[in-house]
Amino acid sequence: MTATSAAPPTWVFLQPGDTIDVIAPSSPPPDPEATIAAIRAYFAGTDLKVRIPDGLIDPTEPLLAANTAERRVAFIEQALHASDSQAVWAIMGGGWASELMPLLQAMRKPARPKPVLGYSDVTALHVFFNHSWGWPTLHGIELGANGDIGPGWNRDPIVEMLAVLRGQCPVPTYPLAALNAAASRPEVREGLRVIGGNSLLLSALKGSIDFTADTRGAVVFIESVANGPGELSRLLDGFLYSPLIIEASAVMFGDWVQTGGKPNPPLVQTQFDYLQRRFADALDPRSIPVLRADKLFGHGPVNRPLPLNTPATLTLGASPALAVQSGGCGA
Repeated sequence: MTATSAAPPTWVFLQPGDTIDVIAPSSPPPDPEATIAAIRAYFAGTDLKVRIPDGLIDPTEPLLAANTAERRVAFIEQALHASDSQAVWAIMGGGWASELMPLLQAMRKPARPKPVLGYSDVTALHVFFNHSWGWPTLHGIELGANGDIGPGWNRDPIVEMLAVLRGQCPVPTYPLAALNAAASRPEVREGLRVIGGNSLLLSALKGSIDFTADTRGAVVFIESVANGPGELSRLLDGFLYSPLIIEASAVMFGDWVQTGGKPNPPLVQTQFDYLQRRFADALDPRSIPVLRADKLFGHGPVNRPLPLNTPATLTLGASPALAVQSGGCGA
């Protein structure tokens, strides 16, 4: 058994009539007006409200971020402090969220946590809220890149994320595949938590003084997109030398997708599989289990809800599995 310190604070489960604030921390959607209209139309058919503030999307040049860094953080802070909303959901990932880190540090911390939702480049927000504020967050689909609303790689229905937010799925459990001997030995590790996200963001921040997460007692989750085998080989080598991995209780790979939403070419997939097992073998002498969540999390068609920085239980052995508490409470 492995135990950690006290559980992080919880958010309140969503109820009918509650409001979700939309933020744009990274890139803009390809057609902002159509995307915003589609999001509003989707939630008009639910028992929840969605709020998308005027001016949220005002793309910059030449980098084409969703807005200036200052405006993106101002909208995030506004959403976090809004007394009449219960969740904060990113419209897109893409790029540029890592430049927000010092501005996020200057934000006022609200008295109560709200779940922040997104993936890919939104990993920068997960790292900040999980590590700097100790909040739980929710890795998963984004409103502007989901098949329920418009074109998007992820085809998971939005109701899956809403079920976690509502408390209807309080402990999502996912099957895993063992990649090294440490993961194959029967054991149940309780009192863990899951942290992580996109490989490029984790690699970029792993040596920082303020934004390298304490991974003791953590399952480090890593998914990847738009990187070939050579690039991922270098990223993994860097992880092997970093406390981010060396001090972790376990590592869990999500999908590695060379081109978002498309299957990897056979040779690329073979190389990805080899790199993952080479990485797993390197961690075996440290007794760090390395596992893979096949077609569950990332930039493929499937991207299930994954609560971060919440109590988790990892079952190792013949049928590995990860059970993660949602981060919500019934109060």
